[in-house]
Amino acid sequence: MPINQKDLRKKILIPCLVGQALEFYDFTLCGVFMLILGKNFFPAGNDFAALLGGIFAFSAAFWTRPLGALLFGHIGDKYGRKKALTWSILLMGVPTLVIGILPSYASIGLAAPCILLGCRLIQGLCAGGEYNGAAVFALEHMKTKPGMISGLISASCVMGAVSATISAYLVTNFLNFEQAWRIPFYLGACVAVVGFILRKKAMETMEFIKRKPIKGLPIVEIIKKYPKQYMLAIAAGAFNGVLSYTLFGFLNLYITQYIGVKFATSLFFNIFGMLAFMICCPIFGRISDKITPYRSMLLAAVIAIFSSWIGFVLLQRGTFEEIIIGQIFIGIGVGSFVGPSHIFLQQQFLPEVRYTGVASGFSIGMAITGGTTALIMTYVIKETQLLLAPAMYISGAAVLWILALTFFSAKDQKQANK
Repeated sequence: MPINQKDLRKKILIPCLVGQALEFYDFTLCGVFMLILGKNFFPAGNDFAALLGGIFAFSAAFWTRPLGALLFGHIGDKYGRKKALTWSILLMGVPTLVIGILPSYASIGLAAPCILLGCRLIQGLCAGGEYNGAAVFALEHMKTKPGMISGLISASCVMGAVSATISAYLVTNFLNFEQAWRIPFYLGACVAVVGFILRKKAMETMEFIKRKPIKGLPIVEIIKKYPKQYMLAIAAGAFNGVLSYTLFGFLNLYITQYIGVKFATSLFFNIFGMLAFMICCPIFGRISDKITPYRSMLLAAVIAIFSSWIGFVLLQRGTFEEIIIGQIFIGIGVGSFVGPSHIFLQQQFLPEVRYTGVASGFSIGMAITGGTTALIMTYVIKETQLLLAPAMYISGAAVLWILALTFFSAKDQKQANK
């Protein structure tokens, strides 16, 4: 018996959105607490070294993200989208709890950074299977206004990141004890269980059920039959990594270290950038329904270039209003790309290899740039003393993305836009 769209929203879309938000709450906590993690779990005495340690720990999750995408993508293409997504969200909560209870470097020495890195590696493994897999799952169910659905999926991740940032802002401003930062990590472990329960109640997609199963490994099939599409997924992940983790991870460091804003205040400012990102995702997703995902992805590159330059110029001016507006401009640039990206990538692969193709390609790109963007931007500013260096970096990444889309042949464009 066919299920109407209202029932699908209740049984599929809402659990999918809530699950994404919960999982990315856990994943983002290490980003917003980057400075605190560096000071607690790495040797004391050198603030810059502690800062690099925090960035390094945050970046570690990106190393295993491609492996997680291959693992959960294989499960999703062979045994079901639901099974892969259900376990990825539960496993995300375990390392979140461990980080929350982990003793400091002063207490257990080198074991502290080692355990922290191990936890981030596991979180990266789970995120590799979750982000794109949830979009595949939702879009295979929901056939009307797919661009908007793509944007809503992206926005739910931002909602989780915003929740993590708000929790960090609250505990650092209103709880006056040294270990208050651990509370959001305890909450993160609890919400992972809630996400697991929601996912268990969802139903499998008909596209997966009706697919023509392949005999071999999905990744082998992709390399043989989808090489160009796979490279495009890698390029999309790389550009996404530059944009998203400039906003999520680097801007807090930027306005704290170079503009002179207190860490707690930087979290407050960053919320505006994230909210702009979240609001723009479904807006630009809906635009992609009107102008095709391919054209929407080209438009996003142009917007990212202009918004990053305007944003960083405003951030440098350092007034309360200009920092907020600068964050909003950068958030708009990120949302313009991320919103329609799911539906664009979904269209590149057939159902029998879709989960693996989208998730692993995207995660390889994210591993290249998501984990290195904050490190590169910090290093380049230190060496050149150019506070506009991040805008230059984003512009270069946008040009490379345009070249990747241009390389996509006319025939492939037509096929992808169907």
